[in-house]
Amino acid sequence: MKTTKLLREGRELDPTTLLMQIGKMNVWAISGGRGSVIYYTDSEGDRYPIGIAFPVAQNRSVEVTLDWNDTYRVRRIRKVVSGKAKGSEIIEAEHTEIFCEEVGDVAYGISCWK
Repeated sequence: MKTTKLLREGRELDPTTLLMQIGKMNVWAISGGRGSVIYYTDSEGDRYPIGIAFPVAQNRSVEVTLDWNDTYRVRRIRKVVSGKAKGSEIIEAEHTEIFCEEVGDVAYGISCWK
């Protein structure tokens, strides 16, 4: 597990398409239907969507972003809320090079950590 300020970058995507690829039932199972769009701001100041974050529980979230090679990166991230590392984020689990047919199953699987 890495403790750091995460760099989130990737290709622009349509969040609605990603939600359809994940599937409604997976979104409900992961976060109860909640989610927020992850944006990236490039060096020229342009801001565009690159993924979706689903809040899970206990300061954790599942993030799905589109990588530069047209595959998805799925991460479970825990935000540290107390102690010396307060404010940092820990990548608890990560899967890369996930194809669109698999993204729903992988996102659901990574949301289950106990």
